[in-house]
Amino acid sequence: MSRVKELLSELYDARPACTNLSQPEFVAVHMLPYRDKKVEYFVAFFLDAKNNLIARRVMSRGTVDTTAVYPREIIRYALLKQASAIIVAHNHPAGDPQPSTHDQQLTQELQKAAELLDIRFLDHVIIGKFGHYSFQAEGLL
Repeated sequence: MSRVKELLSELYDARPACTNLSQPEFVAVHMLPYRDKKVEYFVAFFLDAKNNLIARRVMSRGTVDTTAVYPREIIRYALLKQASAIIVAHNHPAGDPQPSTHDQQLTQELQKAAELLDIRFLDHVIIGKFGHYSFQAEGLL
């Protein structure tokens, strides 16, 4: 069992080599350090025109089942970084990556806010203990 913990520790410490986030699986790899956290972390990825990572920022840290997210702060940071696109992601501490009603509403709000300023909103990825959920892969974006 200690070998498994050791391997997981190495995996969490590894920096993802992929800086092009054109697929949900690449975002999930970047979110692995948050997979086993006991509270929600909401992370935004700011991308250039070719979906290469410009910046990553933890926008909010919450409780076991929620975190406060403000679309205006995400858009403001995207403008500061001159990002062409945004991907957001968060963990579900309970382990199930299926989106809540709040997750769905927030995704729609972020998509509308980004669209107003001609910023592409590419995906919202939720990571759980045994998998991930992508709004884009499910055809919801």
